[in-house]
Amino acid sequence: MDDDLETWLLDAGDAVIRKKGLAGHSSLEPLEQAIYSLWVVDYAVRNSGTLGPMHELYPQALQELRTFSRSSNLQALSMLLQDSDNEAFFCGKYNNQFGAACAELRQLRARA
Repeated sequence: MDDDLETWLLDAGDAVIRKKGLAGHSSLEPLEQAIYSLWVVDYAVRNSGTLGPMHELYPQALQELRTFSRSSNLQALSMLLQDSDNEAFFCGKYNNQFGAACAELRQLRARA
């Protein structure tokens, strides 16, 4: 996993979580919602190797990411999510595809 991108996601996710805490989830822009969703998925997979924590923290995370990746034409993020219905397969390939998917969100955030 790319440490720089992992650090970026932790930092960007922290900023989004703070905003969400102050003004609620509805205050988040679509890109911020996607960052939060990827942060939740990343947290779940890195810490448990499953999507279990995601189901507790934010069960809509995968659906929000799918919707955002389609509307923004993010190919790497779409590829990452392609097999998310098969949890074991998804979690097994997650680390290999995280970097490209996260880089797409980072690039969008840099342009915003």
